[in-house]
Amino acid sequence: MNNRDNTFLQKLKDNAFYLSLGLGLFAILAVVGVYTAQQQDTKVADNELDLNVASDYASIATEEADVVEETNADVSKKAVKGTSDKEGVVVDVDDTTTQEEVASQKTEEVQDMANVGETEEIPKEVATNADVATEDNIPVTVNAGELDFNSEKTIDWPMNGKVILPYSMETTVYFKTLDQYKCNPGMLIQAGVGSSVQNAYLGQVTDVTSDNTYGNLVTLYIGNGYSLVYGQLDTIYVKEGDFVKAGQSLGTVGKPTDSFTEEGCHLFFQMLKEEEPVDPAIFIE
Repeated sequence: MNNRDNTFLQKLKDNAFYLSLGLGLFAILAVVGVYTAQQQDTKVADNELDLNVASDYASIATEEADVVEETNADVSKKAVKGTSDKEGVVVDVDDTTTQEEVASQKTEEVQDMANVGETEEIPKEVATNADVATEDNIPVTVNAGELDFNSEKTIDWPMNGKVILPYSMETTVYFKTLDQYKCNPGMLIQAGVGSSVQNAYLGQVTDVTSDNTYGNLVTLYIGNGYSLVYGQLDTIYVKEGDFVKAGQSLGTVGKPTDSFTEEGCHLFFQMLKEEEPVDPAIFIE
């Protein structure tokens, strides 16, 4: 027994260094293991804390978004109601009414108003805009009332220019192109091609025609059996049925027909009473 003990002790002495080294390494590994476990526990705890904080922030953001959405919905309803009241289309908006329903109600009421307007008289403002757009060369297209010309009233010159052949139904005058003397049922007013022709008195267009002698012609009835005729026209701005105010352009002067080449470009201006020619110069101011 003593020999065995001595041998064991001797081996321990001989291997004491290695045993100490092994125990030291074991102790180190144990310490490292414990430290690592503590760090992992701390990291898990931190992650759990971060997750809890993020969850809290998400909840807060959701609640704020809900509040903003409700506020915007209320503001939108109030805005729609305010706009509708201002435009004269009253739309009652309650807590259960959506913006789509409000828009639908407003559209239906506006359409109803438009349908009613189709059977009512056109507002004066709309008619005024039409008159402004046609002021230069397009006739009045609304009823001008009763045409009231009579022998006591006067007419305007249809354009500025020299009278190269006067009205003459009691005596004859000389026509250069035709080289003959004959009666003249109207007056010839010298003008250049493209010159504007103004209506001499408020009237309604009854005829737009053309013939070989006087070219393109426009006839207006001005009341009590009187009519005005404009010939040798090129462009014509009016049509049958139009009411044309005094001073508005009927059209422009064109080249003379073959019956008046020697007389040159001019306006043929005629006045009729019950379809019989009368001297327009008597009524011109």
